[in-house]
Amino acid sequence: MVTIDPCERLKIIQKQLIPSIISSASLEIDTLDIKAAIEKNLPDLEKQCYELADRCEKKFPGCSTEIELCNREKIKETFQETREKIEKIWLEKEKSEVEGEG
Repeated sequence: MVTIDPCERLKIIQKQLIPSIISSASLEIDTLDIKAAIEKNLPDLEKQCYELADRCEKKFPGCSTEIELCNREKIKETFQETREKIEKIWLEKEKSEVEGEG
């Protein structure tokens, strides 16, 4: 079994997983799934990122100069931006649903 170090996992989350979450929200038809991403999935992933950043910093002090998500402030900023993007998508889809019913 291959073990990925915490810094590499953070890099993958930032470069692949977060963009995929935003992309899938824009393709999602059910607004409840988008709301679940905002209320459950993002907070869980953010918490995991803080834990990974702590492990990464212990193993590789100063890693935050190379990997943005190894910095706790950058994690907070990244997830706030992601949440705002997904909320915007959610509101647009909610508006479309209401207009479609009327």
